[in-house]
Amino acid sequence: MRQLFLFICGALLSAAASSQAPPTQWIESRFNSWQQNNFQEKIYVHTDKAAYLTGEICWFKMYNVDGYNHQPAGLSKVAYVEMLDKNNRPVLQAKIALEKGFGDGSLYLPATMLTGNYKIRAYTNWMKNYGADCFFEKTVSIINPQKSAEESKYSGRELYDVGFFPEGGYLVNGLESKVGFKVNNRFGKGVPFEGLLLTNQGDTIAHFKPARFGMGSFIFTPWTGTQYKALIKLPDGQQQIVMLPVTKETGYNMRLERAAHGEIQIKVQTTEPANGYPVFLFVHTRYAVKKMLSSILEKGETDFSIPDSVLGDGISQLTVFNSAQQPVCERLYFKKPLQKIQITASTDQASAGIRKRIRVGVSSAKESGEAVSANMSMAVYKIDSLITTDECSISNYLLLSADVAGTIESPGYYFSDNEDIVAADNLMLTQGWRKFKWNQLAENKKQLFQFLPEVYGHIVTGKIVPSRAGLPVKEIAAYLTVPGLITQFQTAITDSIGNIKFDMKNLYSDGDIIVQTNNEKDSGYRFEIDTPFIDTYSGKKLADLSHMDRNDAVLKRYISTQVQNAYVYNQLNRSSAKLPDTTAFYSRPNASYLLDNYVRFTTLEEVFREYVLEVNVRKPGGKFSLPVMNTGGQAYFLTQPLVLLDGLPVFNIDKIMSYDPLKIRKLDVLTSKYFLRDNSFTGIINLTTYKGDLDGFEIDPRATIINYEGLQLQREFYSPVYATSAQQQSRMPDFRSLLLWSPELKTDSKGKLQTTFYTSDVKGKYAIVIEGLSNDGRPGEQTIYFDVN
Repeated sequence: MRQLFLFICGALLSAAASSQAPPTQWIESRFNSWQQNNFQEKIYVHTDKAAYLTGEICWFKMYNVDGYNHQPAGLSKVAYVEMLDKNNRPVLQAKIALEKGFGDGSLYLPATMLTGNYKIRAYTNWMKNYGADCFFEKTVSIINPQKSAEESKYSGRELYDVGFFPEGGYLVNGLESKVGFKVNNRFGKGVPFEGLLLTNQGDTIAHFKPARFGMGSFIFTPWTGTQYKALIKLPDGQQQIVMLPVTKETGYNMRLERAAHGEIQIKVQTTEPANGYPVFLFVHTRYAVKKMLSSILEKGETDFSIPDSVLGDGISQLTVFNSAQQPVCERLYFKKPLQKIQITASTDQASAGIRKRIRVGVSSAKESGEAVSANMSMAVYKIDSLITTDECSISNYLLLSADVAGTIESPGYYFSDNEDIVAADNLMLTQGWRKFKWNQLAENKKQLFQFLPEVYGHIVTGKIVPSRAGLPVKEIAAYLTVPGLITQFQTAITDSIGNIKFDMKNLYSDGDIIVQTNNEKDSGYRFEIDTPFIDTYSGKKLADLSHMDRNDAVLKRYISTQVQNAYVYNQLNRSSAKLPDTTAFYSRPNASYLLDNYVRFTTLEEVFREYVLEVNVRKPGGKFSLPVMNTGGQAYFLTQPLVLLDGLPVFNIDKIMSYDPLKIRKLDVLTSKYFLRDNSFTGIINLTTYKGDLDGFEIDPRATIINYEGLQLQREFYSPVYATSAQQQSRMPDFRSLLLWSPELKTDSKGKLQTTFYTSDVKGKYAIVIEGLSNDGRPGEQTIYFDVN
């Protein structure tokens, strides 16, 4: 896999450029070295819709891609999803298994949630190394009909968010500058306004107003010694005064203009004594270097020209370096994407009655018309005043929203046929976020990563805590058990300061985990287990909910939800039949005994002596020992095997030998040396009870028992079938407004697929929303409509 190859190469190689290399080569070499050592993941989450009532289920599909080319990324096997309230408090959390870059899950929205907007955010363990700004975030609206609208309504003076952004980053004395601006209300929407640019003496420099979405720009020449401010006259009559950034005495600025014939012109100016010195323009699209140019400053300025065609789809980053290879200006540029999959969809009927079958045909192709296979997800839901089509899509997220700092109003607009160049340019002027710091390139230091990629499964981390001072914490063997019918057991060794991590491949349990040392020789310790959910957050603001009033659509949806929960609750909460690997961690044992097939003895000593030939029962010094046959050496091992009860290691053999054998269903024996992480065992004896619950066995009081939620076992989406007249005439009510959620659709090599679903008893207009990603990294989406009457 490309991403794993780059990750390994980045960990082993350094691409530091020679100090004698030309500046252009030096910058590009350092950048490529950073890129190789910093594999980037992006996650996109397709939710079934964007607005919910409490009591409903939020269904979602996760697309984890290589940030470089947007191809499915197989590096991480686990993703974390959270629903955050306006104070960034996690309301719901889940761990989702990823397979070849894809995963799906669901969140039940309890009646305790308050009405309002919430953030859904998602990330992998590896993404934590780059901060919360690179996590996926999406706003969803949740309404709790049992909470009065008046309690949730905003009261008081309207709030606005006003910002000014000099092109290139700075205002410089005497250099004509373009300044972008934006004004949003508390709902995250741009508002119309009128603005005046004033000096601190009150002189008017310029008038300005937004072009679209509350954004625009103006041009003026700033001077040091003068503080500039903007007087904003807002639509509700309010006025705000906002100070512009302070003007620098010396420095650089840049101006970007779209010229004719697809050319991009960049003018660089400076007030520093740099005539005759070079400046450099470095351009990349998602870490792919597109251009590296140099030019000589004459009279404090120079020009660059780049064909738009050389840039990649989406956002490119343009950085100006001075002659000392220091970054001095930067801005973003958006190119409307061309490399998308074209998804077409159609139904076999434009309108249908209740409880009728609908067939949907879907095709996927490249922009050239060539068929391409794609991994897709599909939602079919009723459109009403509460729920409209989602503005966030896989294309506008991967190619736009993921690479900027703030929230974008109507991101789909920049991908539509109505998109205009001025609006896109204003958006780029008022956004900016760097996934890496240029000073990291200058220092050329290998980055130390705190969080490892979960390439095999979930990593449980924690720390060993000694019960008294002076006990060592380094190189202590620890054991993690998930009691159950599936034996889940892992070992690890603490590092120099007592940190511990367990690689758990299929941790689907939703209950207790037990962590302990070998208390026969390493007693006096307990463990503190970390949460894998991170408690840092992005700077993106969560807008207020703009439609909280109780209305007819909310009431109907609420009644429908209650009816569904009353009649088909068990179907709504049924887990998928797709289970993880059910074999024990040691795979196949050399011998396995179902004890009900044998004479049931009253002691385990009798069981082992009578028919478990692979184990030799000994009692040296009056204490039991159970050495296992070494099949390779045709003799018994001299040391004790690993003895497990429902996956729990038992180091006191006398204690296990006193356990009631009538509670044991199965006994496995592994008759060879077994290596697990940094530990080795001379054979394994694994005893399993009938329910996998340790059935009364007394756990060592020094063990640490923690309730720990594993990977989510997915619910099955409930979708009744009305294939016969008897099913159609059933008196069981069907008030579903979400007719279909299908997260695992794939078009074939010809780019085709077909699926079916049945309408419910709820009439109205329905949307079929399809999103998908091709293997070569092309995103795409399509929405079509039909009526139920």
